[in-house]
Amino acid sequence: MQRYHAGFKQACADIDAAETTASARLSALIDRYRTALDGGKSLCLCVSFSTSRESLPTDVIAQIGAFRTMLVDWLSAVFTTGLSDGSILDVRDPMAEAAAALSLLEGAQLSARAEENPDLFASAMALMQQRLR
Repeated sequence: MQRYHAGFKQACADIDAAETTASARLSALIDRYRTALDGGKSLCLCVSFSTSRESLPTDVIAQIGAFRTMLVDWLSAVFTTGLSDGSILDVRDPMAEAAAALSLLEGAQLSARAEENPDLFASAMALMQQRLR
């Protein structure tokens, strides 16, 4: 989980370096989750671990929490940028938007995996992507 966290943190930094608008950054994160879904056959490690939380050691549970905090903080910065650059429509509360976006990403990935149907992920993401300019 520590390696996954470090790798994902670096991926977010790479997205920040490569993309200048908030909408492009959010799109890049969505693409990362879509790729990890592997056509409905796989899940991100954090999503996978979260489904069996009760069987995990407390240190791993804490690492999952730290990962999610890092990603919500990054997403909050993305939504804050989206508010200022206008590339994400209707941003009201960047932190609340970030928590909701992560829930949508994880839930959509889990639903798509449960049915091995990547279209479920795509349709859930379409709702969020409608707000991107």
